[in-house]
Amino acid sequence: MASRPDKRYHDEGFDPKKVMEIYFGAEKTDTKEELMHYPLRELFKILTPGSVRGDTLIDLSFGAVTTHLLIACDYFKEITMLESSDVSIREIEKWLKKEPGAVDSSHAAMFICELEGKSEGWEEKEEKVRRAIKHVVKCDFTKDNPLDPVVLPQADCLISMWYLGAASKDHDSYLSNLKKCSSLLKVGGHLIMFGLFNMSYIMIDQHKLSVLTYDEEFTMKALRDTGYIIKSFEKRKSNLSTHMLDHEHVGYFVACKEREV
Repeated sequence: MASRPDKRYHDEGFDPKKVMEIYFGAEKTDTKEELMHYPLRELFKILTPGSVRGDTLIDLSFGAVTTHLLIACDYFKEITMLESSDVSIREIEKWLKKEPGAVDSSHAAMFICELEGKSEGWEEKEEKVRRAIKHVVKCDFTKDNPLDPVVLPQADCLISMWYLGAASKDHDSYLSNLKKCSSLLKVGGHLIMFGLFNMSYIMIDQHKLSVLTYDEEFTMKALRDTGYIIKSFEKRKSNLSTHMLDHEHVGYFVACKEREV
């Protein structure tokens, strides 16, 4: 079947379970190393010193990805997941309720236990994050208040994995979406944002999902213009040779919200 290059994140062709199986599954692949193991190692390094922690965390990530929350639940008491895709919300809820056919994240929990120097305990880690996730909230960034009618207190930290590039149609909407995300965060709180730089698409089975192309310089300026001080930044060149996605670099920012904008 021919690919469909006009698909975007909220279209019916987006299948979050397929994303998890292809890019974050249990098989040992270069894709999983770059898109799951690398971010998990870096997030572990960011959070382990204890300077980024608090009571409340808001997560806004691509699809039904929850693997990074297996680390974050050790540093935040309550987690609220935001998601704009209905199919992703259904997959998240299936995983939380341990329903048949839910996404399997056990291999990620085992990997994190290895990072922590433990040979067992991955089941307890999955249960801990399930207890920490208090809400899964539908968001719509076409609205001035993307959570309307839900009202959340501003959080101590916001983590975003791969989301803004996938959900924003152009640079202006990326900036607008970043400002709306920032409004959910306390002054003095931290934003941890992972991104794929200079990327234009990702394949999900026969569907070609278009994403926003942006680079680290654009992101740096966007963060500063939105009231953040950038505390750390890292990128590394992609090692992948695949037709499945086309990013040049993978990287992340850790930023502290200095002011409301």
